[in-house]
Amino acid sequence: MEFGLYSLGIVLGFAIVRWLTENIKFHVRSNSIWLHHWILAFIMMFPLFYFEMNSPVVWGAITGTALEGLGRKNWSIRRK
Repeated sequence: MEFGLYSLGIVLGFAIVRWLTENIKFHVRSNSIWLHHWILAFIMMFPLFYFEMNSPVVWGAITGTALEGLGRKNWSIRRK
């Protein structure tokens, strides 16, 4: 059943982040660097792994967030 919860987390995370990125203009950036949401999700995976977070829904949601960002055209870190 954990795999089912993980799958639900991926779909929910992907859908929620897609809606948020289309409707809310929130950016973490400077003049030279742009931290996209997929990068932030990837960075968040490290402490979750280190502290042994075992929630399949949380892991699925963060994975869905990262996958949603990777599917976009412009996702480079350096700002042009």
